[in-house]
Amino acid sequence: MANPPANEPKKTLASGPGLKPHFELYPRIIRMAVPVIFAMLTQTLINIMDTFFVGKLESSVSIPGQAALGYSLPLLWIVGGCLSAVSVGTQAITARRFGNGDMGAAGGVMTNSLAISASTGFIASIAAFFACPWMFGLLTNDPAVLAQGIPYAQIRFLGVFSMVTTMSYKSFFDGVGRTHVHMYAAIVMNLLNLVLNYCLIFGVWIFPELKVEGAAWASLISTYVGLAVMIGWSVLPAYLKKYGYYSLKKLNKTVIWEITRLSVPSGLATVFVMAGVLLFMKIVGLLDADAVTATMTATGVYTGEGLAAYDLQQLALVDSPDMIGSSLATDWTHVMIQNRPSVYTAATKVIFDVSSLCFISALAFGTATATLVSQSLGEGKPDMASRYGWESVRIYTFLMTLAGVLVIIWPEAALDLISDDEVVISTGAEGMRIMGGLMPLMAIGIVCTQALFGAGDTKFVMYVEMILHFSCLVPLSFLLSSTLGLGFLGVWLAAAAYIVLLAIIMGWKFWGGKWKEIQV
Repeated sequence: MANPPANEPKKTLASGPGLKPHFELYPRIIRMAVPVIFAMLTQTLINIMDTFFVGKLESSVSIPGQAALGYSLPLLWIVGGCLSAVSVGTQAITARRFGNGDMGAAGGVMTNSLAISASTGFIASIAAFFACPWMFGLLTNDPAVLAQGIPYAQIRFLGVFSMVTTMSYKSFFDGVGRTHVHMYAAIVMNLLNLVLNYCLIFGVWIFPELKVEGAAWASLISTYVGLAVMIGWSVLPAYLKKYGYYSLKKLNKTVIWEITRLSVPSGLATVFVMAGVLLFMKIVGLLDADAVTATMTATGVYTGEGLAAYDLQQLALVDSPDMIGSSLATDWTHVMIQNRPSVYTAATKVIFDVSSLCFISALAFGTATATLVSQSLGEGKPDMASRYGWESVRIYTFLMTLAGVLVIIWPEAALDLISDDEVVISTGAEGMRIMGGLMPLMAIGIVCTQALFGAGDTKFVMYVEMILHFSCLVPLSFLLSSTLGLGFLGVWLAAAAYIVLLAIIMGWKFWGGKWKEIQV
């Protein structure tokens, strides 16, 4: 895109939404966004279905199993999500070349993107598989959660290759405006995952009963089938002839560097976000540990002045000739308290899953917006890029306001979509209500973030996510929940502060309009 003329007034860089909606833009926005929303929501359902079906198991498995998933999925995104950021550079550059009318150059972007994603995805899949027990051990000491979570996460890590490579295909097709391609692949993935989840978790027909591990195998198989669908679509003559991406001659160090330059900040932003989420989960896990300690203290037997007498009585019981080797010598009350299910962690995972329907759909809407912004910049129409961005924000904020009102009124009903455990639902209700109230702001923050990605302003997003997670979300969660004693409510008030600040900062940045000058 050419730089603005020197005599152009600086005020044209301003990109506020204005009061008057541009309804003439809505058909293209909706036509571009709906397939992306549908695709990403159905892909998200792969993870939600894991939580849903695991929640149908007996509570001794379902509660630690859902807690294990709460730790596993952020770990998966730290690795796979970081590398999947190749999609940001791929989509931005593809859309610019497409907007310029250079189809061959647009196809060359995918050639080089695949070289990056396939190589890094393969290495990361193997490395993360073997590092998984160590990573999981840093997050929780709960033996039940570790027993469920490590095998699940290891199996899912084997799908990092398919996850990252699929994102190269998706971002290319999104960049050229063919957002429906990934939608079809996602539909196939999700339907297959739904069937395999049911069969492998519960042991239906010829399939073994694998419980939590069954959910992981279902997701792994589904992601590779989805990649196969994307590859099959890419070899259709209409696309292969037009873009010519399967040619080694199109491998180019400069293009690889440009994709990497734009994608690395986004990848680091993903790492910061997921690391923040994991630390958030760890703080929630401390609440579960504190609940065990509080119960021990309340008995007056296992702590304080009663502990010495209890130890003498228990020792005498165990050493009694009539009780040696007998299970009756075990204090089963003590065992039950120590093995209290991680209710707060499980409730947090369920809240995340329900909220992800807003988060992912906003991300999808933002992804479509990023394409429209980047294509407009490629066509030399920066003001049109601004209009697309703000109209997308206007549309999706309205939709999320409606959804948020429903969640505020019926938080238990929203949680009941994922979990059948009454304790988990009642525990998570206040956090779910807070997230419902934040859905409109979540929409503003995420759509503006993706629009900035489309414009190539990836470093700014990286810095904001790093600062907000490690100077706001994580320390504030600990301060409010533990230091000030607000408990589970405190961590969600900290999440509220993070979302409010994200919406304000990203909205302000997009309003400023400096992103119009970025060259890609």
